[in-house]
Amino acid sequence: MANSTPSKKITDYGARGDGLADDREAIQRALDARPGHIGIPPGHYKIGGTLRIHAHTRLSLAPQATLSLADGAARTADDYLLTNANPEAATADAGITIEGGIWDGNNAGNPRPPGLFDAGFSGAMLHFRNVTGLCLRNLHLRDAEAYHLRLTHARGFHIETIRFSSTRVRPNNDGVHLGGHCEDGVIRDIKGLHPGVTGDDMVALNADDALTRTEVNGMTCGPIRNIHIEDIEAEGCHSFVRLLSVWSPVENITIRKVRGTCEVAAINCDAARGCRVPLFDETAPPFPDGVGLLRNIDASDLLVAKSANNSIALLRFETRMENVRLHHFRRDLSRDQAPGQPTLRLRHVALRELRQTATGAGRAVPFGECVESDAADIPDLFINPQ
Repeated sequence: MANSTPSKKITDYGARGDGLADDREAIQRALDARPGHIGIPPGHYKIGGTLRIHAHTRLSLAPQATLSLADGAARTADDYLLTNANPEAATADAGITIEGGIWDGNNAGNPRPPGLFDAGFSGAMLHFRNVTGLCLRNLHLRDAEAYHLRLTHARGFHIETIRFSSTRVRPNNDGVHLGGHCEDGVIRDIKGLHPGVTGDDMVALNADDALTRTEVNGMTCGPIRNIHIEDIEAEGCHSFVRLLSVWSPVENITIRKVRGTCEVAAINCDAARGCRVPLFDETAPPFPDGVGLLRNIDASDLLVAKSANNSIALLRFETRMENVRLHHFRRDLSRDQAPGQPTLRLRHVALRELRQTATGAGRAVPFGECVESDAADIPDLFINPQ
């Protein structure tokens, strides 16, 4: 890769990396100097406030470099371990690359406020808003208080080889979380390093959300388009992939190679019906035939099982859908903890056509009918194909 050697290191600006001194100001000086490519040598860097990275900056961490939020460093909704410098600017922050290292949210030392809507720290560790060409790779994300990594208003991003671990798993502990206005992205090689991680969705595409909730502060609602998700692996995570749409579309999404076990769902399209803050009134949904819109969704090569005995289906489809295809799905009953519960549940939607082969006849599903299947293998499933 061109320019593979950092032109400056944070130690050139006074960072110590001894785990005692607050290195936030020294690292921010390095970022503000904008030398292009900045290196972070091995060490434990305590961060006493939010780091803000500028456009056209490459930040390279040694594998043994740890950036950790200091106790009490995150108190407001604008506090993170790291974010981009200009989230509200007319021009997006372009060309940010971050690679390597351990990123520690120190959730024990940086709690969220207790209420669902209280002002204060959102719990998000890495947050990017208004960015283009963002590249994140080879990151170990650890002990976030809520979401490990959030993006909104992001285009042309590439997220690859991300590992998650937690000594203290927290609620709403999403791994890679996309909000509204995210387009043209790749999310690949996403893995939990031990059972129970992540404590919520490994990958979430939330076109709509409860923006007044504490952990959602700073996000937006809007369409999510053209996202490729590939190679997700975890044992006992909450869910693998969430596609959340209430008003805004989620479209042109591919999902490939999902492996492991989850407590709730492999693919969750419940329109947040299971969340503590409902996004709509079930008696008066946003559209005459239901809620949300998932369009052009193609998921294949899933080998999964339930790690908890509950009645939620591994495939939970409760959102309006157009041209959705699932193929090569397998439920591993040899280690499934809820073998008597449905593999697929489809409800709260009206379907023009539901069929299980590429060319065979399908059937219509009227609004109000619930379709369930306990099949361990689903070679093909087509929902409202074009």
